[in-house]
Parts: sequence; structure tokens; C-alpha cells
Amino acid sequence: MSVIVASVGVFGTLASAGMTQFLAQRAESRRSELEMQLRVTEQQAAEDQRKLDQLRHCYVQLNANDRHYRDAMLAYAYALKSGTADVEAAEVSAARRSQRDTRAEAQIVASDAVLRAESRVNEQLTTAYRYLMEAEGESDPSARQTRLQRIIALLGAIIEQQERVRALMRREVRDTPALPEQHHPAIDSSAHRHASL
Repeated sequence: MSVIVASVGVFGTLASAGMTQFLAQRAESRRSELEMQLRVTEQQAAEDQRKLDQLRHCYVQLNANDRHYRDAMLAYAYALKSGTADVEAAEVSAARRSQRDTRAEAQIVASDAVLRAESRVNEQLTTAYRYLMEAEGESDPSARQTRLQRIIALLGAIIEQQERVRALMRREVRDTPALPEQHHPAIDSSAHRHASL
């Protein structure tokens, strides 16, 4: 009888030690899984932040270069109206190159919504540039002044489109939760038509 009792005691002790080891291994395994999940979550968050930072940087550059290109053309148009425009002509060329390079990057990382809205701005900038080059070559002073006045009006009208693009960009980089009513993506096509020069 004492042998049986002793056997049961030894078995109980072994079973208890085995159960303790099993529970310890299970707890360690669970802890390892949680650490792995945490690492994956942290890596994903870091990658998401990196992409957001890249998008923010792209949007800042695109916005700045679109504005600079527009402003350079406006300065050039006013300089042509006064008669001397050598410095402004060089600035337009530099601004145009910068804007083109920034757009190339944006076409890789920007959202379709931002690209569509910014394309409207770019179309207007391209049109203004073409008209500006035509005005530059205009020999009749009166016709040149008329053309330049229309170009200045066209460049002024681009500001509203640029505001819409900025609103979309801010929403995407989480600086604003929603688009203001006046910047809704359903842009009236008549808003970005321009008068023929």
C-alpha cells in the first residue's frame, strides 16, 4: 500500500512539474507571439509614416513649384508690359523645369484624385506659358498689351484651382479631416475653361 501511495505521490509530483513546464512554455510562446505582433505592428506603422512623410514632401514640393511657376509667369507678363523682361524670362524657364521635375515624382506617389486636380492646374499653366511665348513674339505693341492682360487674368484664375488641389493634399496627409464645401472634388468643368486669346 505504501508503494502505491508513494507511486501516486511521485506521479503527482511529475505531473505537476510537467504541467508547470507546459504552462510556462505556453506562456513563453504567447509572449513571443505578442512581441512578434508588436514588432510587425511597429514596422507597419513606421512604413506607413515613411510613406506619409514621402507623400507630404511630394505635395509640398508640387504645391510650391506650381505656385512658383505661376508667379514667375505673372512677373514675366508684367515685365513684358513694362518693356524689359530678361531676368523674368530666365526665372520662368527655371520654374518650368522645376515644376516639370516635381510633377514627374508626383505621378509616381500622388493619389489619382490629386493628380486629376493638379492636371487641371498644369493644363492652365501650360496654356498660359504658350500664350506668354506668343505674346513675347508679338510685334504690335497694342496687340501685345491685350494678350498680356488676358494672360494675367488667366494666371489669376488658376489660384482657385490651386486651392482645390491644396485642399485635397491636406486631406490626404491628414492635416484636415474633410474637404471644405467649396473644394469638393466634383469640380464644375466650366471653372477651368479659359478664354481664347
